[in-house]
Amino acid sequence: MKIFQLLIFILVLILATACSSNTEEKSEGNNGSETVSAEEEPQVVEANIILPDTIFPKEEVTLKVEVTQGKEVVEDANEVMFEIWQDDKEKSEMVEAKHEGNGIYSITKLFEQDGMYYVQTHVTARDMHVMPKKQLIVGQVSDEEMKQMEEEMQEEDSYENHEHEESEGQ
Repeated sequence: MKIFQLLIFILVLILATACSSNTEEKSEGNNGSETVSAEEEPQVVEANIILPDTIFPKEEVTLKVEVTQGKEVVEDANEVMFEIWQDDKEKSEMVEAKHEGNGIYSITKLFEQDGMYYVQTHVTARDMHVMPKKQLIVGQVSDEEMKQMEEEMQEEDSYENHEHEESEGQ
């Protein structure tokens, strides 16, 4: 009976030793350095749309987006698209951006007429997708269009502030 208890004790000891060494290997990673803990999340990919100060109808302009993750420029985005529309997003135009370098992706666009337009980039990089949006004015716009644009900007600001306040409270 004592031999049986001794064998069980040795078996449990071997299993406990094997499990603890496996846990150490996982926490150290392949090269002995510590792995990222569950508390540390990767930094968010950010996309900053860069527009010219003035745009005139029937004149080619370059629209850019700067893609970063933390302080690092993103040179390996999977996809960068510009979506452009005037009144109805369902009539939007999607244009694939070209990589210029230093985290900058761009398109060349010719706007046919005066008015208020929207530009939204769709950036997929490093297992993340971001879609910032900006308004822009081409040529001359009416007072009514300008008022509408200001109201929409205020609505977006209040929505973003509300969303930010809720995430802080969690």
